[in-house]
Amino acid sequence: MKTESNDINSTRKAISVHISAEEINELEAQLVRDFQRQAKIPGFRPGKAPEKMVRTRYAKDLNKELANRVVSKAHESGVQTADFEVYGIVDLKEGEIAAGQDAVIEFTVDIIPSFELPSYEGLKVTSAPVEASDAEVDRMLDQILSQRAEFKVVEKAATAGDYVRCGYEGSLDGKLLTESHPELPAMYGTQKTTWEEAGAQESPGVRAIIDGVVGMKAGDEKTVTMEYAEDFEPAELAGKSVDYTIKVEEVREKVMPEMDAAFFEALKVKDESELREQISENIKNQKQQQNFQAERQQITDQLLQAVDLELPQSGVENETEALLRDFMQRNMQQGASEADFEKNKAELHAGASKAAIDRMKSRIILGKIAEKEKIKAESQDFSQLIMQEAMQRGQKPEKLVKEIQKDQSRINRMRLDILMGKTMDKLLEKAERETVEAPATDA
Repeated sequence: MKTESNDINSTRKAISVHISAEEINELEAQLVRDFQRQAKIPGFRPGKAPEKMVRTRYAKDLNKELANRVVSKAHESGVQTADFEVYGIVDLKEGEIAAGQDAVIEFTVDIIPSFELPSYEGLKVTSAPVEASDAEVDRMLDQILSQRAEFKVVEKAATAGDYVRCGYEGSLDGKLLTESHPELPAMYGTQKTTWEEAGAQESPGVRAIIDGVVGMKAGDEKTVTMEYAEDFEPAELAGKSVDYTIKVEEVREKVMPEMDAAFFEALKVKDESELREQISENIKNQKQQQNFQAERQQITDQLLQAVDLELPQSGVENETEALLRDFMQRNMQQGASEADFEKNKAELHAGASKAAIDRMKSRIILGKIAEKEKIKAESQDFSQLIMQEAMQRGQKPEKLVKEIQKDQSRINRMRLDILMGKTMDKLLEKAERETVEAPATDA
């Protein structure tokens, strides 16, 4: 068996594997013997059927399996034992394969070019202090109270924080938006009945309406004007002045709950002091998790900047498509449509491609570090990962193990996740840490 390889470009090679007639004859002879042992032919005991009869009866299957074995042998010789790192097979040409004649198997493969590992000991990472201020605890307590607030119908004019049930119509140049621009989301045109939080600063609605309902009571009607910015999206409204006629149907005042015994019992705490302590611990845990993610991203960024590596085209394409699929699935579950993606297709693809390059490059670098540090995915690592996933899914670990064992690609993904995680942990062990005060925020 003779193997030759030639560069197509810096990340792609052509591999030709020449297999002699003698080698193919040996494979074919072994194949016939395998078929003889398994053949069930009337009149003959298993394994006793004549070779000629086996060849005649299973000619088509023999030819197919011979081609598979020759290609497999060529793959072992030309791809698996190559002196360069093969990322994946892009194309395969097997030509004619038959006993008694030479064969040439051609592979087009993408490769991972060799590169020098950067110094990865003593990488610098910064993190924020893991503490909870009184102001942060107060804000979280306010959120808890708000979540349990009641909204009572009132006759007064709405003030900031009240909820207003209303309807509105938008007009542009004297024509209803629903008629002139029916493609716009309903929130920018006409809403027969909707709820608005009066004066809310972070509401996704139309600003002029959110602010406009302040001071209005049930039965009131007025017109407000929304001046859309020049770079506003949707573009149909960019730079436009839209008049909205608002009709208020009902005003509800937000009534915060009393922090009494029933309130604390519902939250399974003794009193306000214990609740504040619990909130404080939750904030600290959240900050710890944020530090955990931030430190890993800092390590990743430094490695990416330190290595100039051209990536195989097929890898980038596959990774990009995978990221786009995940993005679409998540957003469609939240109500997005295929039309939304089509509208922003070019922008989304560019963003996914950049993310794909970074993700793939970081995996390659971390993989090389793992190899150098002799880091491996051990059986206990798999057990721990399975236990975590089983707990998250509320599933018995034994059932999850059986499910995973049927999916080799999933096993490979788990192995990669374990390897990447352990390697990152090793880098963080060797890192130089600095705690930096978080920027001040408004109370």
